[in-house]
Amino acid sequence: MLGFARFIGACSFAAAVTASSLAAASDNPLLDRFKAEGVRVGIAGYAPYGYKQADGSFTGEQVEVVQHVLTEMGITDIEYIAMDFGALIPSLVAGRIDLSAAGMYIRPERCEQVLFAEPTFGQGAAYVVKAGNPKGLHTFKDIAATDGAILAVLAGGTEEDLAKRDGVPDDKLLKVSDKAAGISAVMSGRADGFALSAFAIADIVRTAGELIGVESSGSITEIAGETYKGHGAISFPKGDGEVLAANAAFRDAFDAIQATYIGSGAYGEMASAWGFGPDDGPAFDMATLCGAGL
Repeated sequence: MLGFARFIGACSFAAAVTASSLAAASDNPLLDRFKAEGVRVGIAGYAPYGYKQADGSFTGEQVEVVQHVLTEMGITDIEYIAMDFGALIPSLVAGRIDLSAAGMYIRPERCEQVLFAEPTFGQGAAYVVKAGNPKGLHTFKDIAATDGAILAVLAGGTEEDLAKRDGVPDDKLLKVSDKAAGISAVMSGRADGFALSAFAIADIVRTAGELIGVESSGSITEIAGETYKGHGAISFPKGDGEVLAANAAFRDAFDAIQATYIGSGAYGEMASAWGFGPDDGPAFDMATLCGAGL
């Protein structure tokens, strides 16, 4: 009888686990799918957010967040797919990738198309100029006010919108597809500056500034008279109805583990490798950023 009792107990436990697992599966169907089939992560291919290293592995502040959280969720088959920054949201909407890890800023118009996790950082903008800054350019207003000054920006990137909000007309913007094209535009003289986030510009100057002869304009933290801080986050597909519910359930599960990661201090230690410090934390949460301005 004791053996039978143990058997019954074991069955009850297994049934409880199975019921719990089924409930979890029904609550988060994408989690089970990604565990079984793997997950595709879109990156824009530049530091400090997500890029390929010489040994073929991928790293960056956003990639390391994804790697940590997905591993904690039990997802081990992770494929990183590099693409132009402007292709990330269309790829999420079309289902070609399952999430993106490119330091994408949370903005209301983007929230209409994709879901965002909570932001992991907040920072200003900047641009690279030729060493010595021959035209004395430091802000977007300087680009607007200087005859003949041209600013290269990523097509579809936040800096294009920031420059326009700060008075830079379209005919002073050179839209490029990626970081290499932007830097090349400055080096060749087709543009006087190439704008990205302050972290990304600092990384270019730190790793190659002296070699290629560029320096930073300095961090830009005021846009159109208002204090500016761009908040970057992992993004997910959105959809409607049951698809939206499934995507939101996965995003919420991701967020819960990300919060624990950040709260433990391990995130800060990881991100410091790319220059992220205590002052670079988010000033607003995702809901606020989706609902009110940049």
